[in-house]
Parts: sequence; structure tokens; C-alpha cells
Amino acid sequence: MGPFVTYLLAANVVAFLAYTVDFFLCGFFPNLDDTKVNAIVMDLFPVAGGAVGTLLALFVWSGRLPGHRINKGNVAWWFLAIVCLIVWGAIAAVVTGPVQVSPEGLLASWNLTALKVLGVYLAVVNLVTLVVFIVDKAAATNGNDPGKRMPEACLLGLCLAGGSIGGLIGMYATRHKTKKWYFVYGLPVFLAMDAGLVAFAHSAGPI
Repeated sequence: MGPFVTYLLAANVVAFLAYTVDFFLCGFFPNLDDTKVNAIVMDLFPVAGGAVGTLLALFVWSGRLPGHRINKGNVAWWFLAIVCLIVWGAIAAVVTGPVQVSPEGLLASWNLTALKVLGVYLAVVNLVTLVVFIVDKAAATNGNDPGKRMPEACLLGLCLAGGSIGGLIGMYATRHKTKKWYFVYGLPVFLAMDAGLVAFAHSAGPI
């Protein structure tokens, strides 16, 4: 087991323990859960490679303490951990050897068949995302009935799955979710990550 794998294992164990300790500390000191410093510190664990440990802690402790940030409604932590998992997974695939990428691979010819399939998929998912944002904005404007609203996790999930351009258009065209920081900053991050994954896949050969 190389140093990189050892680091990732340690980072994820530490992340799980840190979120577990934070969960119990906030149970005894509820005000701690509302501090920005605590939130920023906890954000560092998935960014540093502990995304799996973070997600595991969220699954284990979610809903066990009413009002705590570790819950299924806290989409910011969930999606931060998922994005970090994807990024670190790509890094691990390169470092440990299963995937080979190179600058020459980026300049290689594109697989036109795969590119057409990707283009159709992106067109569909962005159109769907745009429509969902518009529909959710209409529901929010006309009575704000929770039964007719789309969960934020669904909106962010569509953007993460490649629909970030449609999400950005829908968000700013309808002024929907523009006050939620994880939409304002998250959608551009999703767009950059998806573009990076396409470049990564092209360099590695599938596209």
C-alpha cells in the first residue's frame, strides 16, 4: 500500500471521527452548530480527501439530533462531499495506475460516436434542468405549496449530472435560488467539474 492510499485511508478515518465528535459536541453545546468557524473547519475534511468518511458520517448520524447540520436536508455538506469524492476518485485513479492521462491525450482525436452520445445527453439533461427550475420557481411564486416544490437535492443533482448550464440559465432568468450560496457557487463548480471530467475522459481514451 503506497503513501497516497495510506493518506486517503487516514483522511477518511479522521473525517468520520471528526464529524462524529462534532455531532456529539453539538448535542451538548447547541450554539456550536451555528458558528461559521465550525462549519468551515468541517468543510475542510472532505476537501482534504476525506469525502468517503464524511458521507459515511452523514449517513450514520443523519436525523439523530433534531436541528443539527448533519441531516438529509443539509444539501450543502452532502454535495460538497460528493463533489470531493468525484475529484479525489479521479486523482486516485491516475495516481494508483488504473487510468493513464497525459497532455498528448488531450490533443488526440475525439471519438465522434461517443461525442455525439455525450452531446445528446447534455442537451437533454440541460433542457430538463432548465424546465425543472422554471416549474419550481412557478410553484414557489404561486402559493409555495411544499407538495408541488422540487427538493433542492433534486435541483442540485440535475446540475451535478451535467445540467449546470440549464441550471444557471434557469436560476438567473427566473431569479430562483439566487440567494442560496450553494446554488450561486455550486453550479459554476459543477460546470467546471463536468468540463474537467470530459477532458479527463478524453485524455484517458473513452471520448
